[in-house]
Amino acid sequence: MKTKNLILAILCCLSSFAYAENNEFLRGGDLSMVTYLEDWKTVFRYQDGTPGDVFDILESYGINFARLRLYHTPGTSVNNNGTTNRTPVKSPYNNWKGRPSYYAGTQDILNLAKRARDHHMTICLSIYLSDFWSGADRQMIPAAWSNVTTTQMLADSVYNYVKQIMTLMKAQGTTPEYVAIGNETNYGILFNDLDWKKVSFGGHTDNITQCVTLYNRAYDAVKEVSSTSQVVIHHSYGHAGRISICRSFFQNLVKNGCKFDVVGGSYYPHWASKQGAKDDTYKPSGMLTWAADMRANLGKPVLIMETGYSWTPYRPVEKNGGEYMGQLELNGGYNEATEAGQESFIKELHEAIKTDDNIIGYLYWDPIFVDQKVNGYWTEVCWAEQYSGSGDTWWQGGNVISNTTLFNYTGYPLSALYREIASYNPNPPTSVERLPNETPTTAKILRDNQILIIRDNKTYTLMGLEIK
Repeated sequence: MKTKNLILAILCCLSSFAYAENNEFLRGGDLSMVTYLEDWKTVFRYQDGTPGDVFDILESYGINFARLRLYHTPGTSVNNNGTTNRTPVKSPYNNWKGRPSYYAGTQDILNLAKRARDHHMTICLSIYLSDFWSGADRQMIPAAWSNVTTTQMLADSVYNYVKQIMTLMKAQGTTPEYVAIGNETNYGILFNDLDWKKVSFGGHTDNITQCVTLYNRAYDAVKEVSSTSQVVIHHSYGHAGRISICRSFFQNLVKNGCKFDVVGGSYYPHWASKQGAKDDTYKPSGMLTWAADMRANLGKPVLIMETGYSWTPYRPVEKNGGEYMGQLELNGGYNEATEAGQESFIKELHEAIKTDDNIIGYLYWDPIFVDQKVNGYWTEVCWAEQYSGSGDTWWQGGNVISNTTLFNYTGYPLSALYREIASYNPNPPTSVERLPNETPTTAKILRDNQILIIRDNKTYTLMGLEIK
């Protein structure tokens, strides 16, 4: 029986790498907001300055892994620590007939998954189980489930939702190889306000049984649709400074019968330094120490769900009216917030991952979420929209991660992408389709499975018909 189970486990692991064959490891990033950026007419370029479809560009430079985060009902207003927020919906096209109503919702993610698969990318679907940004102490139950009164009812809601999403993904040929249940779920999933006595897995384990029930129902839904999809539980500590906390979290889950396949972690030199990393453990070597501990104590593979490095300390000065630092203003002990520093870090990360076969790969946060000046105006790109409190208006709170992308403020790829990541691409395209007579205001995009051309602030079909 043990031999049979071992064989099945090996087959499951091998099947999850079907779309990464001939590559040394999975390397990619979060591509959830591509549609949003394209609606703001953001232009992405090859190294020579030629505009192109962002998926074409990423594939040509060796990206083979796409993380797609899914909100239940994005655009729904939520009370976020006393402030009314929602996921981004404002764009020039958010009311355009035929478009998904909101970004990172079901239809939008299905469309992006199709584009990712068409570009030979392995898919990690992060099901946020929230209408808004979830993470650590913010795990807000979707508004559609607000009237749920028992753990069993909530578990049934999770099961039905996850199974529905997986069924839709499978039907269009984009079954995700990896499925993360929640995002940075340090204290569990599906609660509205942080109550340390109820959700902490440290000295208190009051809600551990409920949490495992919810995780397991999500796991069952995934496996019923796709037995080979690997279920990830994602913790925000993926470095040596917080090993004991992360280990305790997962061991408590296992002790109470939780089912999952992969340990997910977030690893940033910046946050590692702030969270107790000593000496040089903020470096990838510290991530390796964490990964080794997870393997030794849990016996499961590890996936770096998030990593990032700022290539400049500042968001664009002209857009923000001053030198405002990004969320990752510095990079832990590295301090060098430059393009060369970013490339050096990615190279160091690559070299570290190559030494540990238990690490599946990494997902960069966020490779594409750029600020950019288009046709003389800055795009209004933000991570969340905030209600003004009067006049029924919303304002966009700014892009705090635009200084950590793999493209600069004019859409050119940074050397970490076009040189370091590209160096691991064993099968680069023999040719790249580019538009003739390109200008900075011309781009090709894929929208709702239709190729469109944007030129001089107008959108056309391939037949030359202008879309109003």
